[in-house]
Amino acid sequence: MDAKNKKDIYKEFGISDPEEFFRDQDDKEQVRQEMLERITASKHAYNMQSANKLGTNRKLRMAMAAAISFVLLSVGVLFYNNSYIKADDFVTIKVSKGETRLVTLPDGSTVWLNAASTLKYPKKFGAKRIVYLEDGEGFFNVVHNDKVPFIVEAASLKTFVLGTSFVVKSYKSLSTASVSVVTGKVAVSDNEKQISVLTPNEEVVYNKSTRKPKKLNTKAIEKTQWNNGKLILNAVYFEEAVLAIENAYGVKIDYDKELFKDCQNTFNLNAKQTLDETLKVISMIQNVTCQIKEKEVLITGKGCN
Repeated sequence: MDAKNKKDIYKEFGISDPEEFFRDQDDKEQVRQEMLERITASKHAYNMQSANKLGTNRKLRMAMAAAISFVLLSVGVLFYNNSYIKADDFVTIKVSKGETRLVTLPDGSTVWLNAASTLKYPKKFGAKRIVYLEDGEGFFNVVHNDKVPFIVEAASLKTFVLGTSFVVKSYKSLSTASVSVVTGKVAVSDNEKQISVLTPNEEVVYNKSTRKPKKLNTKAIEKTQWNNGKLILNAVYFEEAVLAIENAYGVKIDYDKELFKDCQNTFNLNAKQTLDETLKVISMIQNVTCQIKEKEVLITGKGCN
């Protein structure tokens, strides 16, 4: 079977790039089942159609059988080739609240993980250097390699680089995700398309609900200072400031999210301060009242609606 016929068969099953299509380890079994169901349905439709042409469609039946055999074989090969990274071949790093951690990746690249972050990566990189920021924030400093791209997959965004330094912020509890570039150049995409190319001191903020990106100028180096205990939050929504305090101090903060969803301010905080001192700063800037009870904080106020 020539390359053109192979491409046509993959196209019939909605596959434009077989290698990329089967790359996601978690989806492989589901994909296999879906393809088998499609093959069965196609075969059934063909049998119904060919019932009245039993004597004249021998070649067509043989071609159909060959196509099905090829797809089944290809699925098996692709699953075999792309499932070599088993669960125990990955390293998962989880950083608790109140902590940050420096991680060195297999190629020598490094990533500072912020509090309450989870990073997963293979023990050994292959043709691509792919890491998964499952939750949280990371400051990546990537070793340059023209031949092997470095990809950070977060919940909403994928960041592609060859060698550079940048910050990916993708906490599950936030309504936005962002990528900020310190040095070099990065390309950022969502699940559908490329949404931005960034150079130093540029960032893209991605709204998870509307799926709309917003490109901004920023002082990117300030976004890395949390690994020095400084929380420099420029023009952030209140939910982001609250999460930063929760993660830095290991507390739970209750507030009316709907009431404060449009509040946007700049906060310069220091994790070396006491929780009480930090909340006083928040109270002055946001005009709220903060009550501390053990490991919980209640914030009340008029909001910004």
